[in-house]
Amino acid sequence: MAWPKYIRITPYWDGTAEKPTTILKLKHYLKVKKISFKSLDTLSGGTANYLFLLRTRAGVVKVVKHAEPYIASSDGAIPFPDDRMDFENTAMTKIAKLITPKMSPVRVPKIIKYDEEFKVLLMTHAGAENLKEAYGKHDLLHVSKVGRQLGEWLATLHHSTKETDSGEGGNPTGKAMYRWAYSHLAQVAEHYGLDVEFCKYIDGKYGSLLQTDDDCVCHGDFWPGNVLLEEGKLTVVDWEMCRRGCGATDVGQFSAEAYLLDRFCGGRGVQHAFLQGYREKMLAFGVDIAEEREFAKRVAVHMGVHLAFWPASVKWAEQEETKAVIELGHELIRHGDEEDLDWLGKNLLTGLLGKIEGSVSGWLKEAAHGQAKL
Repeated sequence: MAWPKYIRITPYWDGTAEKPTTILKLKHYLKVKKISFKSLDTLSGGTANYLFLLRTRAGVVKVVKHAEPYIASSDGAIPFPDDRMDFENTAMTKIAKLITPKMSPVRVPKIIKYDEEFKVLLMTHAGAENLKEAYGKHDLLHVSKVGRQLGEWLATLHHSTKETDSGEGGNPTGKAMYRWAYSHLAQVAEHYGLDVEFCKYIDGKYGSLLQTDDDCVCHGDFWPGNVLLEEGKLTVVDWEMCRRGCGATDVGQFSAEAYLLDRFCGGRGVQHAFLQGYREKMLAFGVDIAEEREFAKRVAVHMGVHLAFWPASVKWAEQEETKAVIELGHELIRHGDEEDLDWLGKNLLTGLLGKIEGSVSGWLKEAAHGQAKL
């Protein structure tokens, strides 16, 4: 027997807050929490969490981010501790206070409300397009300026957080996941006929360091896809992998992804500008990266691991070109491991290690008066 058309069946709801994994459950959650809204939409772009756009009656757009103890896109099949949202909340709260708009045009989203029990972040909306998407689409985008600003901001983050805690427990999940490329590098090398034993050696020597690095606060997933653009403003998002570590890993990851953008999407120079911006800001802080051999080595190795691993699963080009990038990654790792800073400074890390005209001490004097140039 069919139900009459005028009878509408709706799911039962007992009036308690639900974990917002769907639009309907988010409506229930917001009602219980007394958070008003006009409309809700699912926000695309993420795989680990549930993301929604909330529009208020005044027309203000906000973002709702919810974590479950698994990867959202896996439907519960892949575990991922939900305390990542605690680390993201802690990081964005602290960084917003440490790096003010007067210090850098780059910002982090403003947290409006955090519900620790339900792992729900309500924050400001920072734009619908990220740097990776915008790179090849907008001719008027000043890519080199953006790259330099991001490099300067990252240097400020690393320099300003030498003593800053990243959250209780230090985000062991973030550290473990960040090693993924190192621990699986040998599998990719075997597929492409490259040196498997060398990859195991690199994981043992450098991958293991990710568990104990403790120099500063690192973003943990710093790449163009996590930089949003809106009306000339840059916002760094997705802080759930934030941890204390070695800043060279942030530099290496962004540099690798920026290199891929330059190589395959228009050659607009974002990688070189980013590295120059980072070095320039560090020089202003009294640190010459070119003289920090261990740091430079870690940048090279991490960038090389990224290039030697991720293009095998994230498509940038056809098979032959992909293999060339992976082989280049291995070459970069070797030169980094051997501390061949001369080769690195003339090739993939020119912006970070290349020669600066004049002495460093002279440059620092100019920097103090705002006259220094790279």
